[in-house]
Amino acid sequence: MSKETERRSDVGRAPFEPWPDVDVHVEWGPTGARLASERGDLVVIVDVLSFSTTMSVAVERGLVALSYSGPELDAMGGRDAAAAELDATVVAKTRAVEPGVPSLSPASLAAVEPGRRVVFTSLNGARCTSAASDAPAVLIGCLRNLSATGRVVEEALATGVAPRCTIVPCLEQWTSSTTDTMGERFSAEDWLGAGALAAALAGGGASLSAEASFAATTFEAVSDDLAAALAQSISGRELVAKGFRADVDLAAEVDATDQACVRVEADGPRTFAGSSAAGAIG
Repeated sequence: MSKETERRSDVGRAPFEPWPDVDVHVEWGPTGARLASERGDLVVIVDVLSFSTTMSVAVERGLVALSYSGPELDAMGGRDAAAAELDATVVAKTRAVEPGVPSLSPASLAAVEPGRRVVFTSLNGARCTSAASDAPAVLIGCLRNLSATGRVVEEALATGVAPRCTIVPCLEQWTSSTTDTMGERFSAEDWLGAGALAAALAGGGASLSAEASFAATTFEAVSDDLAAALAQSISGRELVAKGFRADVDLAAEVDATDQACVRVEADGPRTFAGSSAAGAIG
């Protein structure tokens, strides 16, 4: 144990393994994604408003969807250089775009032609996806692809692709709507999305950690009116206030697609495609 760890701990120096011996665990943000990846878990990234929902719509529409974090794009020389290197369009910096221009608004993809190569980057979802890059399998989950994601996870666990699934709800960023313009906050919408998947997997017989069980219970408590729950979250209220109610409504559509959003290796480890096959990974 490092001196830094010793200084920050008040429970003694003995080693401790926080990941439980269960089928499904829930852990937060980039650190949770990285640690799960290091343990060899299958990782499901959940950023409901809106990275996960946008990626789900993208693969459903047949786009070639790539996910890179901001630092990864910077390492390529910036957005323009990355677009040239990847032969792809990087999503617009803002949601408000002209028809046919992809952005992080899932509604914006309705006019984007199938087959187009698009790089999706975001402060939260893409960052968590990057942090999970060493995992044996990575999926991007949301309410729209809930059952499809569950099928792929169940098959992967059953066939030994990974010993466990860690669901990673992404943290959110404080915005200019507050006096604090830096730092991360809890994201209720991602907790609900993680809980929805945990509940679905438990229904198939998977064992849940305490954290996964808590998330599932939260989801079940509001499942009768998810649209209202999402719209009442901080992120939901912000999107509605800024004119993007359609994005919230799209995110609340449970099982709107039978396509799971699965990482594929043929075009590099940052590429995701839609698949309805249970054996999509492995």
